[in-house]
Amino acid sequence: QRFRAAVATPISLGRAGYWIGRTQEALGDPEAAQFAYAEGAAYQTSFYGLLAAEAGGLPFDLRLAGNEATPDWRSAAFAKTDLHEIGTLALRMNDLSLARRFFLHLAETQDRTGLMQMGHMLEDLDQPHLQVMLGKTAAERGVIVERPYYALHPMADMDLPTPMELALAIARRESEFNHVVVSGAGAQGLMQLMPGTARDVARDLGLLYVPSDVLNDWVYNARLGSAYLAGLGARFGGNIVLVSVGYNAGPGRAAQWIEEYGDPRGRDAHAIIDWIEHIPFRETQNYVMRVAESLPAYRARLGKEPLPRPFSEELAGNTVAPVGE
Repeated sequence: QRFRAAVATPISLGRAGYWIGRTQEALGDPEAAQFAYAEGAAYQTSFYGLLAAEAGGLPFDLRLAGNEATPDWRSAAFAKTDLHEIGTLALRMNDLSLARRFFLHLAETQDRTGLMQMGHMLEDLDQPHLQVMLGKTAAERGVIVERPYYALHPMADMDLPTPMELALAIARRESEFNHVVVSGAGAQGLMQLMPGTARDVARDLGLLYVPSDVLNDWVYNARLGSAYLAGLGARFGGNIVLVSVGYNAGPGRAAQWIEEYGDPRGRDAHAIIDWIEHIPFRETQNYVMRVAESLPAYRARLGKEPLPRPFSEELAGNTVAPVGE
């Protein structure tokens, strides 16, 4: 109980519900375990929230499809504020950083309905990056606004060689859909490609390598990034855990950890979770969870079956193989 009381974000609350449920099961108290799983399952935007729902036999949260009815944002009080006006003006000036500052400041005073309305407003303005930032900022307050949290990017209309839910999940995690961002390590654009990787993939695809386009043309970036992702999918048998490790830490690390910890594929629910929790790089461990938890939500947003198999089986399975395989 102290564990649950000490956390506040959806990610942490989902984790608390799952592990308290596991503990109560081990103590022989199925009623308390079911209660804990139900509490965790209220946060299915999170890795452990999905696992809690599975462990408790609870249904997928259909709100993740992003279809919840919301009043028109134009009638909202925030639409008449100076913060909204300045944020919109900043977008017209192509100053994304300034717009983000004002819109997120505006979001601080909104209840869940207002946040949902802001999400629709940013969607109408074609701002998937700001939608994601709005959703994440709300989540830090313990408020889940599913549609902007798992915003769709225009890349969803492309024909890519990897499942679209995977491409969206990776791009969201890599850049938060900010296609002009450059990391401290030099990774660029929507899918955060290193120049050397982009050059090699362009060569393999028979495309002209244009260094400036990796950052300035998100369509070019998405083509190269999704092709690299498809290569990882082929190499690691379409397993979301190993593909995510490969994209974040490099395919060599994925191969190394298979050698050191065994192959995560085909393991049962407890064993695959243990494998992920033993990833020695905290950043990569977190990356795997954040990408994996995004898959059901993005399938729902794309009109697909959110969970073609139980989530724990997806973690140990082959659901992100390249298209056509």
